[in-house]
Amino acid sequence: MIVPALNEGENLRRTISGLDATLPPSSEIIVVDDGSTDGGTDFLRGSRDVRFFAPEEPGRRLGAPAARNKGAAAAAGEVLIFLDAHVDVTPGWTEPLIAAVRDPAVGAAAPGISVIGRPDCCGFGLRFRDAGLGVEWLPPPDGNPEAPLLPGACLAMRRDLFAEEGGFDPGLILWGSEDAELSLRLWTAGYALRLVPEITVAHLFREQHPYAIDWTGVLHNMLRLAVVHFGRERLARVVERLKQYRDFAAAWALLADTDAAARRTAVKKRRARDDQDYFAHFGDIH
Repeated sequence: MIVPALNEGENLRRTISGLDATLPPSSEIIVVDDGSTDGGTDFLRGSRDVRFFAPEEPGRRLGAPAARNKGAAAAAGEVLIFLDAHVDVTPGWTEPLIAAVRDPAVGAAAPGISVIGRPDCCGFGLRFRDAGLGVEWLPPPDGNPEAPLLPGACLAMRRDLFAEEGGFDPGLILWGSEDAELSLRLWTAGYALRLVPEITVAHLFREQHPYAIDWTGVLHNMLRLAVVHFGRERLARVVERLKQYRDFAAAWALLADTDAAARRTAVKKRRARDDQDYFAHFGDIH
């Protein structure tokens, strides 16, 4: 169980308490503190039940993708479950997820994600809403339990496949698009994105984050996803939509100074399917 945390306050304690009460005895909990300044991770220092990773450099954040990768590198189990630090879980929630990803055809699996205190308000995977790469939650699956995108709020993968695929894209900055990028990469590599709708994890959705969001970085991550995974025509649609934002020029300039082109080539070599197949299957963006 890999839980990145940043200024989560009592939410983290609540999440860890829930995990302690519901995980099988052989499970491990790994918390990666990404620079909390609120004292919310202090209770984990010296814990015998949780493997805790404090920031290596005060004031320097890893970001969500790198924090998850760091936790995964330390994990010993055959199955990794990535979990946000502000969730409620119920007894027996892990077994169906673990069973789902043990199928070699499955790349990753996720439960339904509900709103804490609102079990009736629940999404089952996500999809791109439009060429601006905004996402929206989906209703319960009708038949095939598959989703275009699986949420990072709770995501299970085999550890060997996670390592083989290189984990979350290390070129993504701080926050945003990491779960969508991984979902795209797994599906185009030939794997299924499995929903486990009989399980629900309740998530705290908040109007304001307890840390600053770098919107240049968010735009950079959207653009990187499109550059790495999309053909020219669809990439042009994304650029046309995103260029309306004030931070677009800074994000595009930032992307130009990265390995995005080389990663595009590397990902393309591993593909069994491309973005045309993906959007033909799940519905296109405009």
